[in-house]
Amino acid sequence: MSNPPSQNLTPENMQTLKTPQTTKIQTDKPGFLTIKDVSKVYPNLKEPENPFVILDGVNLTINEGEFICLIGHSGCGKSTLLNMIAGFNGPTSGEVALAGARITEPGPDRMVVFQNYSLLPWLTATENIHLGVETVYADKSADEQNKIVQDHLELVGLTEACNKRPGQLSGGMKQRVAIARALATRPKLLILDEPFGALDPITREELQEELLKIWREYKITIVMITHDIDEALFLADRIVMMTNGPAASIGEDVHIPFSRPRNRTRIMEDPKYYELRNFALEFLFSRYAHHEEDTTESDTSAVMLPLPASKKRAVADRQMPPVSFVPHAAQPLEASPIKGGILAVSWLVAMATLAAVNVSAVSSQLKQAKLAETAPPVAVVSSPPSPAPIAAIPAPVPVSPAPVPVSPAPIATGSPAPIATGSPAPVAVSPAPIATESPAPIAATAVADPKAATSATSGISDQAELDAIGQQLYAQINDNWKTTPTFTESLTYRVKVKQNGDILQFDPTNKAAKDFVKETPLPVLQIPTGATADAQKTAEFQVTFSPTNNGVLEVKAAK
Repeated sequence: MSNPPSQNLTPENMQTLKTPQTTKIQTDKPGFLTIKDVSKVYPNLKEPENPFVILDGVNLTINEGEFICLIGHSGCGKSTLLNMIAGFNGPTSGEVALAGARITEPGPDRMVVFQNYSLLPWLTATENIHLGVETVYADKSADEQNKIVQDHLELVGLTEACNKRPGQLSGGMKQRVAIARALATRPKLLILDEPFGALDPITREELQEELLKIWREYKITIVMITHDIDEALFLADRIVMMTNGPAASIGEDVHIPFSRPRNRTRIMEDPKYYELRNFALEFLFSRYAHHEEDTTESDTSAVMLPLPASKKRAVADRQMPPVSFVPHAAQPLEASPIKGGILAVSWLVAMATLAAVNVSAVSSQLKQAKLAETAPPVAVVSSPPSPAPIAAIPAPVPVSPAPVPVSPAPIATGSPAPIATGSPAPVAVSPAPIATESPAPIAATAVADPKAATSATSGISDQAELDAIGQQLYAQINDNWKTTPTFTESLTYRVKVKQNGDILQFDPTNKAAKDFVKETPLPVLQIPTGATADAQKTAEFQVTFSPTNNGVLEVKAAK
């Protein structure tokens, strides 16, 4: 995740729903694409009396210049419907018509962009586009055809890669070639069958912006299949939701009220965005889930997003069903023998690791005690046994090359630490280890009084070293944060880090951080408790995960 400059989102520049009428597309030709009582049935050779009904009574009207997104579960007939619009397949009953003419076969007025690009691998990007141009514009000269090809390569930003074959192009570049090839024939209708499904999130967002720019310039009608609700909310004028198959039909036809041109960040700040998103999720995962008998209220509510607390709820175009949000921590765990076995094995491994750490610590402690017995006596301090576990006892206190006078104040007895002084300087001793009556060395971190002496493991004061550790912590978290945020409020944590960059502890400082802790890599990056027993200093940082621009990370020293 990158750390782009922050955007000042104020109520004045936020996109709201005060003027939804601006989102309507004014057309002179209503009913540009009409789908009337369309059904698709395939014969069943094994049981002729039970044929396969894919679509049953589908009715849909699309105006010229509209951007329509079709969503629904896999197998609900979305691609079958698009194939009938493209002319690859005909309906069993009903009619599909474009501009009043019934569709019976493929034609250059309807171009399709598929998810797998469908480019000829032995042709260059230029040749793939030219193939369609020379077929549709056979009456034009070679120079005119080449000009059309070059214009569309420039339109999608592929002028420099025009002579590369598909095997030399990235997924996003191949999809750009497919879009340019489709647009070069000047179709009346552009059909997109999950065009961005195989792309990474960054490339997908770039091509979404590119597609909207082309759509605004060409005023073309677009029908697009997608499984991504956020993509549909950003791109479409209407979202058409299909019920489950078999015998699927149109379940909902929802108008998207956001004005254009659209800004992704501002749309996601609008409370209406989450109402529409939750409504689509409720339709897919509750009303028309794949297995309705297995769907519970928690299954549906767990994927819902809350409305921003600081925003006033907008009035919906239609009444939306009530939805609730359940934090990650409140989700019920599924009980299964396999999961139980995995947890049991993990517990045994953890116990074995702790035991090994304890044995190592005891062995090191005994060696130090023997060295203390043979060293010249300097100071003998009687200390009670430490109540802390053996594994948590750090290494002996590093000593100063020159003795520093100790304050004559009496030894504090109310603190669990063996020695407490009134000076913030470390306790001065000779190079020999401190001999005690207890086999455990004196732990510098055992000083509970904040006014007591600070030891070598208490903190880091050098600013340059703090900056270096902060940069290392940022890189470590940034490299492991791959999840697209679903939270809407920034998550803030107080993170304790060793000199070598190991994360010892993290604590959420707001409720959102506690609820969405699983969406950060902090639990994975935290080292086991038993591995912290060394003499390294520590520092604390404030780590903030922001949901803007698909995730922004900020790391700064804690105050």
